Amino acid sequence: MGPAGNEKGPCELKQLFVDYRDATAACPVAVARSGRGVDELGDRLDTYGFAVAQMPGDLPAQDAIDFLAEAWSLGAPYVPALYRLPGAEQFNRPYADIRADDAGDHPGFAVRSAQEFHVDGTLDGPGDVPVVIMYCVRPAARGGESLLLNAIGVFHALRETDPAAAAVLTRPTVLRRSSTLRGVEAYTDGPAFVVTDDGGIVNRYSDVPSTTTWIAPAGEEDALARALAFIRQESGSDGRYRLSVRLAAGECLVVRNDRVSHARQGYEDTAAHPRQLLRATFGTSPR
Repeated sequence: MGPAGNEKGPCELKQLFVDYRDATAACPVAVARSGRGVDELGDRLDTYGFAVAQMPGDLPAQDAIDFLAEAWSLGAPYVPALYRLPGAEQFNRPYADIRADDAGDHPGFAVRSAQEFHVDGTLDGPGDVPVVIMYCVRPAARGGESLLLNAIGVFHALRETDPAAAAVLTRPTVLRRSSTLRGVEAYTDGPAFVVTDDGGIVNRYSDVPSTTTWIAPAGEEDALARALAFIRQESGSDGRYRLSVRLAAGECLVVRNDRVSHARQGYEDTAAHPRQLLRATFGTSPR
């Protein structure tokens, strides 16, 4: 599939012009052990920056993730840089079990509260974690929807209407992301978006108050304020650039983490329906 309209360039450029209100955007693709459905899933991923797969019912969670990783030659899961630091050893594992745990130490995985938009890989550089796969073992009794933001699409729209505001988001130290793990003090400065030499856009947009510090270059304070106001407005409710997805048991959400930012609605558990996801991140793009 080529880019939308008459646009030319990297394959992700088609994502700049899609509308997340399209009926097909969040429609699950049935994937079979034979490989049927994988190509269609890949087309969705190219088009929207995310895709939802209904995996074979006899595949356990980890096997389902591994199936897609093998189909797309993603290699072994990549452990984000934060979890490889001293003091974070308990999270240094290829598959993250995401469920509420009142005694848990992870500030994101173990809580039921909402999470703001971010990309996975707090301390990683732009594009270092291009793919995230999340398998739904069990949805929450209420809430827990995944929110998807077409971050490169929003950036492109901003660039068309307010180039100066878009430009400040590409400054090399405009976005600081910091660890909130207990006993692990570290941060990484970088751009929120990178525009590559061939016209591609790489996403690092994250706007989580507890982990994010926006640092405006001198003289560009107003431009940064305009940029953030624009993105926050577009990401505030479902529409052209934002979509809410509630996964069912046995479904995988595949996200191009280098193009799309994601968030989560708060949720409620019951003894019979505790929300549980299995997540893996990858350091290579689908092939």
